[in-house]
Amino acid sequence: MADLLQMPKSRRQREEEEAELSAYTARWLELADAALSATEKAAKALELARQEQKRIRAEIERTMKRHSDNLGQAKKHA
Repeated sequence: MADLLQMPKSRRQREEEEAELSAYTARWLELADAALSATEKAAKALELARQEQKRIRAEIERTMKRHSDNLGQAKKHA
């Protein structure tokens, strides 16, 4: 009912409100893009860290096996 009692908005007022809404929407989209970029970067960093951890773990396992094999051979020759 209150909408019926309001004076109609002028074309200029509607255009200003639309421009303000567009600017507001654009700012939020920019913020969302920045947040997504940060999230994507963090996800990439985590993936790289996971790959590096996997590589280091495999290297440690190889080293431990090599030492274990060397220790076993040393005991055979003793």
